[in-house]
Amino acid sequence: MVVESLVTHTVKYPYKTVPLPNGGFDWLPILRVQLSRGSRVTAPFETVIDSGSFDCLFHADIARALGIKDITSGELKMSGGVVKGVQMKTYGHEMRLVIGADTFKVKAFFAEEMPIAGLLGRLGFFDNFTVTFHAGDEPGFELTRVHKKKQSAMSTQ
Repeated sequence: MVVESLVTHTVKYPYKTVPLPNGGFDWLPILRVQLSRGSRVTAPFETVIDSGSFDCLFHADIARALGIKDITSGELKMSGGVVKGVQMKTYGHEMRLVIGADTFKVKAFFAEEMPIAGLLGRLGFFDNFTVTFHAGDEPGFELTRVHKKKQSAMSTQ
């Protein structure tokens, strides 16, 4: 089986400027998203695009907003790196990630210890978008949605 990518649209976003303890600032690729499960949909919330994160990770409060009373009912996975030197238990639940007009299935992992609302990682986010980071006069990032179409090997010959 051959998989052919079909690229559709690109959207540009500015980085969010955040203050640093030393009085300086940094730029972060912040993206507003929603999660949905069944008929429940969260309000939009800010996430950090993080190519270093394997999974999409979210704070446990978001799971509760979607009706998951006990996050530990999901798939247990240890995750590290979010808080330096700390391994945390995360729990995966199937749901949909909503980014603008795009929505797709994702296994979202939740943890009480998440210091932010969410991180968008390689599995679930980067496999659905090509992300281009820009510095210079107009610092920001671009998202290009990639749709994958399955084709049989016979139809490409």
